[in-house]
Amino acid sequence: MAIAVAVDVGFVLFDLSYVPWRDFYYHDFPKSLHQQYDKIKGIEPYRDTQQYLDLVDKLEETVAASGIRSSEVEPILQELRERSEAMIDENPFQLANKTGTLERIKNEMRERMENDSAKDSFDQFWDRNYLTPSSWRDEIVFFNEVIRPKMETNYFRSLSIRGTFTDRFWAIDIWFIGLFGLEFVARTWLISRRVGISWKEAWLLRWYDVFLLVPFSGLGFPLLGLLRTIPLVFRIDESELVNLKPLRAQINQGIVAALAAEITETVVIRVIDQLQDAIEQDAIADVIKAPQRQYIDLNNINEIEVLSERFVKLSVYDVLPNIKSDLEALLLHSLTQGLKETPIYTSFQTIPGFKDAPDRLAQELVGRVTDTLYDVIKGAVEDPVGAQLFDRLVQNFAQSLSQEVGKPNNLDEIQSLLSDFLEEVKINYVRRAEVEDVEAIVRETKRLRAAAQK
Repeated sequence: MAIAVAVDVGFVLFDLSYVPWRDFYYHDFPKSLHQQYDKIKGIEPYRDTQQYLDLVDKLEETVAASGIRSSEVEPILQELRERSEAMIDENPFQLANKTGTLERIKNEMRERMENDSAKDSFDQFWDRNYLTPSSWRDEIVFFNEVIRPKMETNYFRSLSIRGTFTDRFWAIDIWFIGLFGLEFVARTWLISRRVGISWKEAWLLRWYDVFLLVPFSGLGFPLLGLLRTIPLVFRIDESELVNLKPLRAQINQGIVAALAAEITETVVIRVIDQLQDAIEQDAIADVIKAPQRQYIDLNNINEIEVLSERFVKLSVYDVLPNIKSDLEALLLHSLTQGLKETPIYTSFQTIPGFKDAPDRLAQELVGRVTDTLYDVIKGAVEDPVGAQLFDRLVQNFAQSLSQEVGKPNNLDEIQSLLSDFLEEVKINYVRRAEVEDVEAIVRETKRLRAAAQK
């Protein structure tokens, strides 16, 4: 079926290219091609130019029979001169949008006759004084090899009842549409049975196949036939006739990288704008006054108090024992540096046997102080009364901080500073993402994936 879709798309592309490239197909392909396909596109030889060429053929037959000087030749030459002037005046190439071809014919004749006037050039060319027995053969060869091929490409195209050019591509396309229609019905029915979904939902899974079922040429929109390349890509990828994974990955990465930059910037700026609006609308004051209003508690637990208690216990039982040696070293250094500046330390340095006494004394003192301090903190935590005092300290600290922050002067200043800070973040960091190179994002993504796989 993927091959059938490829053949159908090939016919669509050929049909779309036939009229613009008809000269190419006319001269470089077998005559049977354009003779048959001209009928599909409603194309037939243009009457005036075809009669002109037929008259030239008659001239050749007459010359071959009786010679260029015979009396039968002059009426034919006279009619050719009249038709040449009519061709230049009426432009029979315009209907086929081939006016450029007529201009090339005129230029070729001007150059041949070395005359700036196209009409005079044709009149001179089809004159018995110019077509002598010695020059006849060369001139008729010039016409047949240079002028005739250009005139033969001119055509007349009939109109349909809708007023558009005749296009019978549907006569070819209908067979493909019938094939793909039967396949679509059968495939979606099997999908619905296999996956356990409704038939209509299965149609949505194969949405891209719908482009194969629409007769775009019959509707008068042939260019929309290019949409059939979408199911072609899906079919080729599914059938694995061509490995499209690298191309698909590259396209996906480019799209994702481009969208990620835009989405990230939009989301972050939106969040910051909402924060600014909330701050400017006294959100800080609302938070400070929250305890005074009705508060919705989901689990009957004061999370702040529990977190504070958990944090204190972690600090006392896990953190402080690990940093005790570092704390003692810091205190010892500070105490030793202070002792070195006193006269007593200098005096001990001069007494034999007591040179290291101040350092040992400081070390002993620091050790006792840290042990005592740790025991005090640990005892305060484990002691119910100490725990209550700590909780009251936390509550009073939070209440006092809220009161001070809630004062008008402090609140206005904090709100203004926070709003300005968020605006600076948007300008300096968020909006700067607009100039980021998408390819750099793609390269970084590839590097991270490769590192993860390694």
